[in-house]
Amino acid sequence: MSFRTKLLLVVLLTIFASVSVVAYAVTYYTRSEFEAVDAQRTEALVAQFRKEYAQRGEEIVRQVENIANAEITLHTALDAERPNADLSIYQNDANGAAQDHGLDFVELVNYDGTVISSAQNASRVGYKNEWVTAKSDWSEVPAFLKREETPTEVALSLCAVRVQPNVPKPFYIIGGRRLDKNFLASLVLPIGMRALIYTNLDPSFVAASLLGENMDADQAERFAPLVQHLQKEPQ
Repeated sequence: MSFRTKLLLVVLLTIFASVSVVAYAVTYYTRSEFEAVDAQRTEALVAQFRKEYAQRGEEIVRQVENIANAEITLHTALDAERPNADLSIYQNDANGAAQDHGLDFVELVNYDGTVISSAQNASRVGYKNEWVTAKSDWSEVPAFLKREETPTEVALSLCAVRVQPNVPKPFYIIGGRRLDKNFLASLVLPIGMRALIYTNLDPSFVAASLLGENMDADQAERFAPLVQHLQKEPQ
């Protein structure tokens, strides 16, 4: 092989190697850039969902505060502090408050945790909500998820707690909205994002408890591994 031929081969090999390196670099950096853009988009979508979720929570807080600050609630709270007060006359008040303020769940709870009125479950009247009295100040607590027991089902709600501000002893208002398909439909989400709610609190996966737009049993089953993973390792 002549020197000229060898030189030509070296040049060709060098060019090929250079092109390969450039092609690899372009592919690598293009993929990295795409992954970075995709990650940013995902973060933006999640941030938008959290914003919508927080806004719904703030709406619930406002409605619960309106109930707590209402004149009728003040009269009920003052009457509840009287010895031997007949609190049975207030057992339907939570229903009216729920309807007036667009809430699915409302309970009026005395200073000792005794439920005076319950919109979602009248049989709870007279029982105690000990968890609500365990916290000394609810004024800055945002809306949170809560398990709701009704006569026909166990539901999941986004709820808030506020206290009537003008009575010596705490008088609690617990109010919330049901988390279901209607709640999901009310969220304004970006194009390409889908929100799902899993309402079952037991370890076993129940397809019917995974709620979302156009969600059927077959689709729900595909999410079983993800749901079970999140149950074991909450994010």
